[in-house]
Amino acid sequence: MQTTIQSWRKLGFGLFIHVGLYSILGGVHQDRKVIRGYSEQILSHGYLPQWDYERLVDRFTFERFDPDHIVAVAKRAGMRYLVITAKHHDGFCLFDTKSTAYNSINTPYGKDAVRELSEACRRGGLEFGVYFSWIDWNFPHALPISPHNCDAIPPAHQRLNIAQLTELLSGYGPIRELWMDMGAPTAEQSAEVYALVKSLQPGCAVNGRIWNDYQDFLTMGDNQIPTLPLNCPWQTPASIYKETWGYRSWQERGDLEDKVTELTETLRSVRAAGGTYLLNIGLKGDGSIVPFEEEVLLGIGKRLREKPLEAEDPRLPSADLPLGTPTFGSVHYRYGGTDYYTYKPIPTTLAWKVALEEHGTYSLVWEHEPPLEEAVKVQIRLDELLWHATLQAGQRSGILAEELHLQSGTHQLEVSTVGEPMKRTELTCPDLMMTIKKEHKE
Repeated sequence: MQTTIQSWRKLGFGLFIHVGLYSILGGVHQDRKVIRGYSEQILSHGYLPQWDYERLVDRFTFERFDPDHIVAVAKRAGMRYLVITAKHHDGFCLFDTKSTAYNSINTPYGKDAVRELSEACRRGGLEFGVYFSWIDWNFPHALPISPHNCDAIPPAHQRLNIAQLTELLSGYGPIRELWMDMGAPTAEQSAEVYALVKSLQPGCAVNGRIWNDYQDFLTMGDNQIPTLPLNCPWQTPASIYKETWGYRSWQERGDLEDKVTELTETLRSVRAAGGTYLLNIGLKGDGSIVPFEEEVLLGIGKRLREKPLEAEDPRLPSADLPLGTPTFGSVHYRYGGTDYYTYKPIPTTLAWKVALEEHGTYSLVWEHEPPLEEAVKVQIRLDELLWHATLQAGQRSGILAEELHLQSGTHQLEVSTVGEPMKRTELTCPDLMMTIKKEHKE
């Protein structure tokens, strides 16, 4: 049986949708383009009074929102799942919630947009996920709007988040991905949300912006592709235009074929390196897809049908280890941090590709100069073999395994700290050397 993260990884390519009250404005306030920040954050960057922004609920008709058409376009693009902004930073909910009247039910549209789209996904055969912002500019007990969006979550605000997440996770069928965003929750708050998700949706994968190492997969920075080898599940969230995620009426869209080429090649790079690619569009205020963005998605799908994606490799290329030669491995990393602005790479794994010329029985030996100052507990993986060992303090070498019966060809060797890939501690001996020796029996 596949684990949640294994089956999530196979989804590979999904559609991200940003839409809300901000979509009505399209990045314009009082006939002026708001050039500072993303358009979906116009309330914080556009000097728009809160009461004026909240009155946009009266203009939220969503008359051209066609969930079945959106799903059909996503499928033609080669996408396997979809994530919708159920609640962005402004606090406006696209779902029927008992926690606040500030939702799509209490608008001229009068419907639960999340439900409409989730049902369309089920009809169309796409997996479904939801985006949820830790911060909420509408909730009176949350911290005020800040320029960085990495705000603490007061207790009353956490209770609101738990109530709303409970509604989303229990009333909309299977939720495949929960995409948390921004904020600076405590470890206890992250743990509470993660436990809630797993109790209500055991098959749901949680992204890295739940913070405090409670995620199922790492979320890269916006439009970021890793430059370091990663030894954990990861995703690149990407926007068609790097300047915004929400709809921007005055966006310079460029050449269609150039954009299709750019995004298709990025998708191929991400998948080849073992990541998933979540590509965003910003729906217009009426709920429709921007025609240029629809053509981009259809163009990507056409390219993929002409040349399908190659099978992804969850591990980036490793160093080659010649037989019997002590060799440093390539260091693989995970990311840790409490918020978007404090992500840091943490070395957790050494990896090698081992080329053996002969069938035989082998030993695996470690070396380290100078002698280790403290004991290091490690996890060793050789192909499908997995075991634990302790590198003893004061020693400069030792045997990790004997009588390994190995076939000729290439083998994958990894030495890492113990634990789940997303939570492993730092490997304190990244200059560890390994030797694989053929045993000679008399």
